[in-house]
Amino acid sequence: MSKNAELAKLFETAAKILDLKNDNPFKAIAFNKVARLLKDGDVDAEKAYADGKLEKTKGIGGSSADMIREYLDTGKSTDFEELKASIPEGLIPMFDLPGMGPKTIKLLWDERNITSIGKLSTAIERGKLKGVKGIGPKKIEGFKDAIAMAKRGGERRGIWKVLAVADELLEAGRGLEGVLEAEAAGSLRRRRETVKDVDLIARVADDADGSAITAAFAKLDVVKKVLVQGPTKCSVLVGDDLQVDLRIIPEKHYGAALIHFTGSKEHNVALRGIANDKGLTLNDWGLYETKKWEKADRKPGLPPADVEPVASANEGDVYAALDMTWIAPELREDRGEVQKAQADELPDLLELKDLRGDLHTHTVASDGRATIEEMAEAAKALGHKYLAITDHSKSSVIANGLDADRLLHHIDTIHEINKKIDGIEMLAGSEVDILADGTLDYPDDVLEKLDWVVASPHTALKQDRAKATARIIAAIENPNVCVIGHPTGRYINKREGLPLDLDAVFEACKATGCALEINASYPRLDLGDVPARKAAAAGVMLVINTDAHGTDGLSGLQPGIDVARRAGLEKKHVLNTRTWKQLKVWLDKKRGR
Repeated sequence: MSKNAELAKLFETAAKILDLKNDNPFKAIAFNKVARLLKDGDVDAEKAYADGKLEKTKGIGGSSADMIREYLDTGKSTDFEELKASIPEGLIPMFDLPGMGPKTIKLLWDERNITSIGKLSTAIERGKLKGVKGIGPKKIEGFKDAIAMAKRGGERRGIWKVLAVADELLEAGRGLEGVLEAEAAGSLRRRRETVKDVDLIARVADDADGSAITAAFAKLDVVKKVLVQGPTKCSVLVGDDLQVDLRIIPEKHYGAALIHFTGSKEHNVALRGIANDKGLTLNDWGLYETKKWEKADRKPGLPPADVEPVASANEGDVYAALDMTWIAPELREDRGEVQKAQADELPDLLELKDLRGDLHTHTVASDGRATIEEMAEAAKALGHKYLAITDHSKSSVIANGLDADRLLHHIDTIHEINKKIDGIEMLAGSEVDILADGTLDYPDDVLEKLDWVVASPHTALKQDRAKATARIIAAIENPNVCVIGHPTGRYINKREGLPLDLDAVFEACKATGCALEINASYPRLDLGDVPARKAAAAGVMLVINTDAHGTDGLSGLQPGIDVARRAGLEKKHVLNTRTWKQLKVWLDKKRGR
């Protein structure tokens, strides 16, 4: 785990302890902001500390900076350890139980002296939760499921592991009688690289029978277990115990609900703040005049019957009523998108149709499953105007990497095939290993013969920050290298990859013109959205590639597009949105030809 990730977990836990104790809510909010900044922002805690800029970092106050400094120096924080010691030790792992918030944990502690997951499990088995106000049979079943999920790991899943089943359920939901429209919400709609569960929002007529809709949803073949079923919500488990929640929303309130359940929490808080400044209240039912909302006749789980919302039926109306343009879901992370929407300065986000080619692919010459011709024809059928064949270099023995002699023959073969196939330009390239010391897997006189060079790290991915950064910069500074492929070498939920000083990497790229890749293959998605955003802001060119190892993989650019959209990228930021002629001009300049 990186230092940023360790610190983010520390501050998240500290905030939950404060919430549990109902102690200093403002400090809890501040800790949550620091955790999010460290986890999803572009702040590198170690570098900021080394540069003496921790307290100058927006969002990190003096006490938080002290905690970060102490942790980086000693591996612990005295303030955090004191906070931990103020509650029973066993409560902290309970924070990680799905659906278990500080209020529920506090209730169990106060009412039944439950101070650990083990005690909770025993209390459930012995029926000792009966009589606890607000905890009925359905909630107890939810506790059981949460404990079972925790035993199996309970971590967030990569989005491309759950997308297929989520899409299947979404289509099934759209087909249910009474459903007028349905959309995914939550992390899935924002296209975060990992998701914990799936939220589906169904728009129905105001007088629709919600119970009949949720009953039909619960009977779908893919459903393994029903957790909750009622007139407004149905929660089920599918696949490997992925939780899917279907919410039934009257059409009058659909837009507000979609905003609310899409999130992120921080984005929604920002919207509510703007609403409050206008004398309005924003919630999952709509945007209301605050004075009328406070006087409204409201029943739990229902919108007020005697007050009309200012806006609620669709998202665009709600954003417009707040004097801002509609914000694409991928941007809703409170990273400046709200201010840009107010100024009508949101980026024209990249779309799949904007990409004109793929510049990182493999064939049977190394570890691919298709020939050069098959890859070319498949790419042409997808509408690509150019395709780089970039088989592995010799050090990738397990991938049947090409030695220099095989590579030179491979280059000639690609060029010959390029002459025979009309409608697409073929580049003879290579994915060249960046060795541990920063040297490349082929000498310069061989690299010079290639049309396109992707230099990538595949081994020695546990190097320290200084060595890893120097290694990547050495490759960037080789004039033959066009792009650094999957720059950190990370695998989502499996390994973190190289701990690069990204500012230094970006500076080297800007100085040399070298591009950085957003590798669209899962579980890479590398660069991720946060560093890709920062790279573009630093003036570095990005390239989105599939890293396809077969013809089927060539259609896999969308995950890279999702990363790019979350990064706020436009066409101008991405090299392979250019025409072949424009790309050739860039390439000749980069290679000094």
